[in-house]
Amino acid sequence: MNEHHVQRVHQLQLYCRHRVNHQLIGPYRSVFRGQGLEFDEVRVYQPGDDVRAIDWNVTARQGEVHIKQFHEERQLNLIFVVDNSPSFAWSSQGKDRLHVAAELCGLLGSAALDSNDRIGLLRFSEGMDDYIPPTRGLSQLMRCLSAILEPPRPVTSSSIVEAIEHLNRLKLQRSIVVVLSDFFFDGFIEELAVLNRHHDVLAIAIDDPREKQFTGGGLACLKDVEGGERQWLDMSSQMVRDMFSDQIAERLRQRHQQFSHWGLDLISHGIEDDPVESLLSYFLGRQQRIAGDIGGSITV
Repeated sequence: MNEHHVQRVHQLQLYCRHRVNHQLIGPYRSVFRGQGLEFDEVRVYQPGDDVRAIDWNVTARQGEVHIKQFHEERQLNLIFVVDNSPSFAWSSQGKDRLHVAAELCGLLGSAALDSNDRIGLLRFSEGMDDYIPPTRGLSQLMRCLSAILEPPRPVTSSSIVEAIEHLNRLKLQRSIVVVLSDFFFDGFIEELAVLNRHHDVLAIAIDDPREKQFTGGGLACLKDVEGGERQWLDMSSQMVRDMFSDQIAERLRQRHQQFSHWGLDLISHGIEDDPVESLLSYFLGRQQRIAGDIGGSITV
């Protein structure tokens, strides 16, 4: 691992640590709750305490009202499932999807650290590339971020199915599973829905908005960064530009409809969007669903 890579990971972790401290920890904990409550201690009742927590046995013995205190038993796993294909690392401008994915994972991972949750990572391309089992600690978060930022290996296609099947086989306790990709491949949504029965699944689709824009004229070469196929198109034709814009808009519409149909939460995040704002919008939707104000899956 070269010095530049280490510095890049360290800077990313510091950036995420700063932003999480101010905004994300509370919403993260309120949305991703633990498995139950554990008894902590008994103390003297104070005005404003919940009377349902009164310990009547201790109160009778002491002659003074006492209440039971509990703390949340979290024991949660936060597992990132990250697209490691060359197409996901490609960008039309400076920041690529892979770096944006690392930012989002760093923010959620930093909130998980403050909540004493475990963090793990699974990367996929043609199949499952590697798996880092969930454990606690800053060094674990740094290890995951470092792996996410590694250059992807050359592949000819990408598929998330093997990665999802691997998670299902692990028989982990209920976990938060955050899947980051562009989701422009087929045959995965039913497997993801199965995973969502046992875990709390959140999909984050990272998009490059410039892929929707075709400006300028002349011939343009479109290359499949995974398969290598090339196609030359006359982009001076308004009809050709409109055709491609319509195709991409239809793919995005179908993706949104697909996740909604299967009851899966989806964040659509552009590479220039503020990652904190995207996460906060999602957390707000989840809080409203918990409160009973809205139903179904959440797409933001």
